[in-house]
Amino acid sequence: MKYNKKILIIVKTCLLMLTCLLISACGQFEKYETDEVYMIETFDDNQNDEGIFETTGYVIGNSITIVKEGKSNINSDVKSIEDFYDVDGNYLRTEISHSNAKKSKMLLTEEGKNLKEELQEPSTILITVQNAKNFNSNDMTSEEKTLVREHVLAMIDKL
Repeated sequence: MKYNKKILIIVKTCLLMLTCLLISACGQFEKYETDEVYMIETFDDNQNDEGIFETTGYVIGNSITIVKEGKSNINSDVKSIEDFYDVDGNYLRTEISHSNAKKSKMLLTEEGKNLKEELQEPSTILITVQNAKNFNSNDMTSEEKTLVREHVLAMIDKL
């Protein structure tokens, strides 16, 4: 009987230590946050005869990205507004999306969700097809970043 009590005490102690370890690992994390304005090219899904993917247009976007990385997990949250244009600069559509994902490094599990809505009017701010090549997100002022953040959050609230 005394032998069983000793084993029980050892098991409880190990469980307590494991629980404390898990709690401390989950509590510490690095947070990376960006407010961006960008333009990227879109490409055809198929290669041409020369093996090159041809440009089909452009995407102009405003986004907020938050990544939290801890010892045991990674969480990401992306809110974006993207206006799509053809190669001639003609507006096609707008996509508003909110995606978040969680990945556990310990349990090797992943989960997430994605909300998306399509609009038929340009909705991004601070950048146009005409000035996109001269625009650099790194040069944005804190006021511009705040303006982008407020605009994206207001659009995401409509989802």
